[in-house]
Amino acid sequence: MTILLLIRHASNDFLREGRLAGRTPGVHINAQGQREADELAQRTAHIPIEAIYSSPLERAVDTANAVANCHGLPVHLIEGLLESEAGEWTGRKISELNGTDTWKAIQSKPIGVKLPGGESIDEVQTRMVAATEEIRKKHPHGIVAVVSHADPLKSVVAHYLNWDLNNFQRIAISPASVTVISVDDKGASLLRTNDTGPLPKFERPKPEKKENFEKESEKKDERKMAEANIVHDLNPVTRLTVGALGEPGQRTFFLQGQQGRTLVSLVTEKEQMNSLAQGITELMTRLGERADAETKVTAYELALQEPVAPLFRIGQLGLGYDQENDLLVIVAYAIPEQEDQENIDVVRFWATRDQMRALARHVVQVAAGGRPLCVLCGRPIDPAGHFCPRRNGHAEYVQMM
Repeated sequence: MTILLLIRHASNDFLREGRLAGRTPGVHINAQGQREADELAQRTAHIPIEAIYSSPLERAVDTANAVANCHGLPVHLIEGLLESEAGEWTGRKISELNGTDTWKAIQSKPIGVKLPGGESIDEVQTRMVAATEEIRKKHPHGIVAVVSHADPLKSVVAHYLNWDLNNFQRIAISPASVTVISVDDKGASLLRTNDTGPLPKFERPKPEKKENFEKESEKKDERKMAEANIVHDLNPVTRLTVGALGEPGQRTFFLQGQQGRTLVSLVTEKEQMNSLAQGITELMTRLGERADAETKVTAYELALQEPVAPLFRIGQLGLGYDQENDLLVIVAYAIPEQEDQENIDVVRFWATRDQMRALARHVVQVAAGGRPLCVLCGRPIDPAGHFCPRRNGHAEYVQMM
């Protein structure tokens, strides 16, 4: 099963002026649209979206980027998700068109009615469904965001719910709204429609069990997604920090959280912590927080607490936001011990905005406390000496002073 988050782009000046933008190039979201896109990013930050697809038009890409920045995902552009081709009506005001016979036909029985020099809604539906089905094939057990335009999205909803396309105008799709549909080979279910408020946390769909008649060789070729075994769910933490132990060049990095008497330490990599700090900063910006705002977290609270007994080494990190409780969450996944492991240990750290802001800054300080970098080759300089391939054009061993 695939869960589709069907998202309409945020507001723009054409929409405000009541004009048909069609495929006019250079139509970006305006100030109101930017606020809508930021709110959309907050509303979807806690949903485990695995891919984001968008119409190539700027107003859709602007909206998709707002969501993508929160999830650390790229935006994939698909021509099939384009706005309806408005032809000669491109740029015209709706007030100038709503008295025409073509406009009246589009509102009552639109199938087969083309805009002058443009598309009919059934033509739009054909390409939109084709594009959406390709997306669904790529993500048979995932949650994906699809950013497009009002009428094209209405046509997709009508298709999956088996509604008469002549009645597609009865479907409301507001700017920056989310319509959620779950789809599998058996059919579709409408989970949310035209939603502009808080969204529930949709769980990632689980793959269906394979039928007994499948060949054993085919079963072995298919990788099964491991189930999450939540070992600790510190909600909320009383302390959250990172730290490093050992000599420069041989340091071990730790992510550590505490809730009451429960102290959890995880081994991590320096690059993972730097990426986490960047992700926190970007998410906080989307939430309207200033990166340079003061924090009430003290240096004592950011110090590693003994005993530092690591539970596991982190393989992957996730970052999300719980809008209802206004908490950010770090999800740490253990490195699997074997290839087809059925369960993966997971620890979740729930923290306030202030705790996360302090953590991101502290990561920068901890990372800077390591080995200095060579100004010639950019590689770390070990205390015992440095082998610099760019020194005077030769590979020489340079002793630190």
